[in-house]
Amino acid sequence: MKQLNEKVAIVTGAGQGIGKGIALVLARRGVKVVCTGRRLEPIEQTVAEIKAEGGEAMAMTCDSADRARVDEVVAKAVEVYGSIDVVVNNGQAIAPSAKVEDTTYENMLFAWQSGVVGSLNYMQAAFPYMKEQNEGRIINFASATGMFGIAGQLAYASNKEAIRGLTKVAAKEWGQYGICVNVVLPGAESPAAKAWAQKFPEEYNKQVMLNPMHRFGDPEKDIAPVIAFLAGPDSCYFSGQSLLVDGANSIAP
Repeated sequence: MKQLNEKVAIVTGAGQGIGKGIALVLARRGVKVVCTGRRLEPIEQTVAEIKAEGGEAMAMTCDSADRARVDEVVAKAVEVYGSIDVVVNNGQAIAPSAKVEDTTYENMLFAWQSGVVGSLNYMQAAFPYMKEQNEGRIINFASATGMFGIAGQLAYASNKEAIRGLTKVAAKEWGQYGICVNVVLPGAESPAAKAWAQKFPEEYNKQVMLNPMHRFGDPEKDIAPVIAFLAGPDSCYFSGQSLLVDGANSIAP
């Protein structure tokens, strides 16, 4: 069984926020990281930071809904680094908020293509390599927005719950090949949250104080170490699970 520092990981949405934090932390622990995103400049910046710290990484643009491009990314990772051991499906486009009766087909499709379909694309592309080596880690991302239901977020929430369903089925089917599939529901400071805080400081502070720890999570310090555990050898019997990582803000029954 490979140690974490022997692994190769693809991290989607690695240009900012949680995805960037994950890419940086995995690289610091010796993982070779393929950073993907729809825009080249942010992921190149993440790669530059990784290399400045002595890590190994490369940047590849990719819309996860584009299966042909996803196949190219996975094949390139194997060509350059020799394997694909971990897929972190963090990237997600955000559809506009709307009531159920006002949610459009276009916004539902937008959320689902970048979320559940994009996650499935990377999972299917990586599967043959993971099956052959009898080991792999798939780490998907969902949200308490879907688990508990947040008004006005039908497109995003339903997509995130579909990702949880995808995770559980894949964990059942792929366990025989040594592939662990889990899903993380994070609560962390993001670029969008920071912009919202600047615009609505009083409401932001109110939400912070509602969290039992009176803070939002830090992508590098709070979320990424959980991903490192799921990517490493110590999680080899841990699969099909939904992990709420938000400082006890959300607690599943």
